[in-house]
Amino acid sequence: MRILTPCVHLKSIGENGGITGYASVFDVADEYGDVVVCGAFKDAVANFITGKRPKLLWQHDVHSPIGVIEEIREDGRGLFVRGRLLLEIPKAKEVYFLLKNKAIDGFSIGYRIKHNYFKNNKQYLTDIDLLEVSIVTFPACEEALVDNVKTNDDLLREIRAISQKIRKKKMGEKQ
Repeated sequence: MRILTPCVHLKSIGENGGITGYASVFDVADEYGDVVVCGAFKDAVANFITGKRPKLLWQHDVHSPIGVIEEIREDGRGLFVRGRLLLEIPKAKEVYFLLKNKAIDGFSIGYRIKHNYFKNNKQYLTDIDLLEVSIVTFPACEEALVDNVKTNDDLLREIRAISQKIRKKKMGEKQ
């Protein structure tokens, strides 16, 4: 198994341990000179649909599963991942706290290379067998940062704002 931390982007984390982000970004060289090509995860996405799901780990440690991957899909940017930290696991609860407080902020992937080629001292990965997605302290790409951490307070504020807009609209319709 090879471990790669391509340019990754952990987009958000919810109070229930929900996380979203990009486990891999296409066409960006990481610090090792590896470039993931759009379409490299086609089989991983197909396998996911049939029940073969990559593991969600802490720091690539096979003895530290911390959650579940609930969705993976390729889009124009990369491999989007939606998962959930299992907060009943002490390590997952710790990771949640670290993410929420921006002490850590990266994703990384563990995989087997099925097809690749080399060009200009870079390895282009065209077909990857995705084994795991990890939350890590030091991603190989500087762009691999957490954008947003959502808490229950944030969600309550959003719900209240929407409710007020609906009430105002209904009051305007009644008059």
